[in-house]
Amino acid sequence: MKKIVKILAQSIGIGSAICMLFAFIFADSEVRKIVLSFVLLSVVIGLLSLIYSVKKLSILAQTLLHVGGSFAAFMIAARVNEWFPFNWQVILSASLSFFAIFFAIWIIYYLKYKREIERINQKLR
Repeated sequence: MKKIVKILAQSIGIGSAICMLFAFIFADSEVRKIVLSFVLLSVVIGLLSLIYSVKKLSILAQTLLHVGGSFAAFMIAARVNEWFPFNWQVILSASLSFFAIFFAIWIIYYLKYKREIERINQKLR
């Protein structure tokens, strides 16, 4: 089952990358702007995850920096691309959706790495 999930995730990633590449090459300038925004947003969020390798920071500080920077990048991309109207109700809804998705992914990774650490510690005993 784990192997199937991994293959599916890789397939979705590769398929999305191909789709975005073709959209960037063959679509109009508005679609190109959206594709470029998604790529840049992904790069920013990915690079911000490097904060977890800074051992001097607590997990709380690392997470706050990661989520804060990611949220700022998301809001900038949303504003530039006019993904939604910028009134407080929509911003609140989009923000709550962003944080729910971010922390769901964060919890999955946290549990994954916690399990790995426990396995390593078991082997060392």
